[in-house]
Amino acid sequence: MTVWEDILAQVDNYRRVIEQHAKGGKAAFEPARELGWGGKEIVFTGVGSGLNATIPATYYLMQLGKPAQYIDTTELIYGLMPGLKDKLLVLNTRSGETAELIRAAQIAKQAGIAAVAVTNEPNSQVAKLATVCIPTYSRWDQLVVISAYGGMLVTELVLSSVFVGKFDEMLEELQKIPSTVEQVLQEVIAKREELCDFIGDSRPIYLLGRGASLASAHGGALVIEETSRRPVVPMASGLFRQGPIEVADERFRGIVFEGSGETQRLSRRLAEDLINKGCGIVWVGSRPIPGALNIEVPDMAGYLLPTVEILPCQVLAHDLAVRAGITPGSVRYIEKVITSEEGIQANENRI
Repeated sequence: MTVWEDILAQVDNYRRVIEQHAKGGKAAFEPARELGWGGKEIVFTGVGSGLNATIPATYYLMQLGKPAQYIDTTELIYGLMPGLKDKLLVLNTRSGETAELIRAAQIAKQAGIAAVAVTNEPNSQVAKLATVCIPTYSRWDQLVVISAYGGMLVTELVLSSVFVGKFDEMLEELQKIPSTVEQVLQEVIAKREELCDFIGDSRPIYLLGRGASLASAHGGALVIEETSRRPVVPMASGLFRQGPIEVADERFRGIVFEGSGETQRLSRRLAEDLINKGCGIVWVGSRPIPGALNIEVPDMAGYLLPTVEILPCQVLAHDLAVRAGITPGSVRYIEKVITSEEGIQANENRI
C-alpha cells in the first residue's frame, strides 16, 4: 500500500472501526468503565500520533465535567508517574511495542496504577502489561500513521463516552463520520493542486487550532514533517497571538482550523487579521473567509472535527513530498515502531 492508498482507505477504515465497536457494545468496555467510574481522573498518554489522537477525548471529557488530561509518554516516564496515584492511565499506542509505552506500562503495573491499553495489537507487550486492553480494530498503514490515527481517535472517544454514560449517543454520532470524511476528502482532492501551490516553498508552515482541533494542528504537523520533511509549527491559536504573531507578513503561510463553540469567532477573527496583514491562510471551517483558500467542513461537535480537519494536511503532505522528489512514506531516520529511546534506528543512507 502507498501513502496515497492509505489516505483513500480512511473512509472504509472508519466504517470498520465504528462497526466493530458497535458490535461489541458497552459490554466490551465494561472492565475499563469500572476502573474509571466516578470522579477518578483519566490521564491519556502516548507518543506522536498516539498522543495527538487522545486530545479530542480529553476535551470531550473535560467539557462534561470528567477530569482528564493528556501527557507525552516520553516525559511522563521520567519522574511524573507518582502523580498518577488514584488516577486511571490510558496508554494509547498503535503497535503496543513502542519503548516508552512499554516502560510506562511496566511502571504502572509495579506501582499498582490502573491502566487501560488502547492498541491495534491486543497481544503486544503494552496490552499484556495493562489492566485492561481495548482493541482499535484499525488497519495498518504503510509507515506514516494515517488510518490508524483515526482508529485510535474514534476508539478513545468511544471509551470516554462509556466513562460518562453516553455510549449510545457517541455511537450514533460516529455512524455519520465515514460519509462526512468521504465528502470532505473529495473536496480536498479537488483542490489539491491549488493547496500545494498556495503553500509553495514556505518554511515553516504554521498550523493553528483551539480546543479539540489542537489534535489537527499537532497531527497535521506530524504527517507533513514525516512525509515531506518540511518544518511545521503547530500551536494553539490563542498562544500564537501572544508573541509569535510577530512573524506574520507576506511570506507567512498557515492553516487555521475554525474549531467549534465560543472560540470559533476568535479563530475566524485571527484568520481575517492575518489575511489583512498579507499572510496566506488556508481556512478549514464551516463558513468561507474572503481572501483565504477555503476548505469547507461541516459544522459538527468539536471532538469530531479532527476526523475531517486532518484530511487537507494529509493530502498536502503527500503532494509536497512528490513535488520535492521524495517518495511519500520513504524515511531516513525512523522505523514503523520505535523500540529504543536512544540512537537512530533506521539506515541513515535510506531516502
